[in-house]
Amino acid sequence: MKFEEFGLNVAKERIKQNISAYELSLRLGKDASYINKLENGKINVSLKMIIEICNCLQVPIENLFKEN
Repeated sequence: MKFEEFGLNVAKERIKQNISAYELSLRLGKDASYINKLENGKINVSLKMIIEICNCLQVPIENLFKEN
């Protein structure tokens, strides 16, 4: 799986729940530019951050690792 696919899955889940990138950044305690880079596959995300994203979006981890 590529970083871009992971980021796209995060964006899809976020949009499905009608959460803005800015709102997700606030919930994660990150800058909005971090979310933008994450969703565009520009950064490597730690396991800790993946778990935090799952908790914020209330989705199982496998939802973020689906192959597109």
